[in-house]
Order: sequence, then structure tokens, then C-alpha cells
Amino acid sequence: MRPTATKHVPMRRCVVCRASLPQAELFRLVREGDAVELDLTRKLGGRGTWVCRNCAAAVTEKRLRQAFKGQAPQVAQLLSQALAATPQAGHGGATPTATAAATHTNGGLNV
Repeated sequence: MRPTATKHVPMRRCVVCRASLPQAELFRLVREGDAVELDLTRKLGGRGTWVCRNCAAAVTEKRLRQAFKGQAPQVAQLLSQALAATPQAGHGGATPTATAAATHTNGGLNV
């Protein structure tokens, strides 16, 4: 009897807190020339930068400057718009911290 295969969950690292989380729980930012754009569909070209929901909600400009250099004010505005536009992440009404804790304890698989 073959064991059932688990679905691959792509993991990404938040540039602010450096936590590895499932891709679905992060916001993707892409640099287009001199501007930074929020990529909610995750389909824009180029290398993306990932920020978790907790960091987007409680981020300070100093932490954004460390990650995004001179574009910190623009990134802060994009993240606040993203938080307002997207529903709360989680599975089955779980809080983001509970989901993150489950992610860290079972290797990224929400079972």
C-alpha cells in the first residue's frame, strides 16, 4: 500500500521578520523600474519580495527602510492598502498566529 502523497506547499521568507511561511499567507511586492507594485495575483514578472500579514500590520518605517531602502513610504502605503483590500488569511477561521505556529511545528503542512 502506498502512502498518500501530501501536496507541496511553496514556502517564502518575509523580508521584514525573516519567518518562512506558506506563499498564500504573504504579500508579494515587485519592483517595476523605480516604483514598487503590490502583486496580489503573484503573476508579475521579476523577482518578488515577500512580506507577511503580521509585519504588514505592525511594521515600522525603520524596519521597512532596512528591507526596502528609500522606497519605505511607498511600500508602507501599499501594504496598508493590501491589508484593507484582502480578507483575513487563515484556514477555518484560525488566527494568523495560530496558523503560523502550526506551520512551524509541522514543517509547513497544515493538516
